[in-house]
Amino acid sequence: FLTALVPSERACRERGCRHKPLLAVGRQLVLQARRWLPGRDLALVADSGFAALAFLAALSRRGVTIVTRLRLDAALYDPAPPRRP
Repeated sequence: FLTALVPSERACRERGCRHKPLLAVGRQLVLQARRWLPGRDLALVADSGFAALAFLAALSRRGVTIVTRLRLDAALYDPAPPRRP
């Protein structure tokens, strides 16, 4: 329901405009949806390109649930907590 064009760094350099990384644009779009739907649960399903820790932390602080693949260098030390019934 919400899309944004994210040109490459090279395309921005050729046009003489400032490059905005994919994660910055993605965070901006999700936070806009959060502002539009303040009382609703918001879940984001994304590919592994969005598994950056800063991106996930910024959105989880705003109450957004994110489902993504684990990064290849992910280190899991403890098992997941038990689920609530």
